[in-house]
Amino acid sequence: MLLPIRRRAAVRRALSVPCQAVLLGPFRSVGTRLLDLSHHGAQLACDVGLVEGDELIVSFEVSGAIVDAIAEVRTVTPCGRRAGLSFTQMEWGGRVALFVELRGIPPRVPRARPQMDYARSVRMIAAA
Repeated sequence: MLLPIRRRAAVRRALSVPCQAVLLGPFRSVGTRLLDLSHHGAQLACDVGLVEGDELIVSFEVSGAIVDAIAEVRTVTPCGRRAGLSFTQMEWGGRVALFVELRGIPPRVPRARPQMDYARSVRMIAAA
């Protein structure tokens, strides 16, 4: 039995919401839609090019509550049109509203087959 590589702490849910994403520093808008969400991060549709390590202020609405968060860009697609964000700071009320909103929403459908973690699979078989 082969085990898939674990890539993120939480499952991203197939929930697309409008947002305001602003780059810290020059304070310019970089995106207006989150393509999927988890309570740890999101995927942003970018209007401008971002690089890993950029910090953003992201504001969006879930369950009637406005969620404001500071996020760090963790990954950028090769075309530069999508960025994976990790929420580094978020108010407690916003995190609770996000957690409640995401409950029951199915995960997004993966685009590619998951990569297998052969080393972890061998360790698990050897330990059995």
